[in-house]
Amino acid sequence: MTTQEEILQAIEDCGKDRQKTLAEFIATVFKDKFIEIYLGDSYEEVSVEQISTSYPAVFCGKVVAAYKECLVLNSAYVNKSSKQIELGNLFFVNERAIRAMSEVDGKAIIEDMFLRSSDTLGIKSQFVDGIPPTLKKK
Repeated sequence: MTTQEEILQAIEDCGKDRQKTLAEFIATVFKDKFIEIYLGDSYEEVSVEQISTSYPAVFCGKVVAAYKECLVLNSAYVNKSSKQIELGNLFFVNERAIRAMSEVDGKAIIEDMFLRSSDTLGIKSQFVDGIPPTLKKK
């Protein structure tokens, strides 16, 4: 798992060499680690009566390298015949297409991080005001 300190150190190191692109920065920080990349599309949208839920589509893979603005992943995919998730498909993505990305570390997935605006009040209560979630007033 990449730490906040490692990211800050990598940013500081990039300050010395402003020629590094976002893709190259990602490849440096997350080399040989698994990441998921959200490009802004939905994988599927489920509608029930008047409620519609979109599920973000992500690419997931192991960071291989970067060349200028191109990030290269050893991508995970579903094998059509075995129906199993496999690696081995090289995936090239332009850094300008990346809307969000996260390391696959078992903590949360990008879908978990999409919140409703009303959730920000709970974040303020818990993390800014220090009120445990079980003690929040309604």
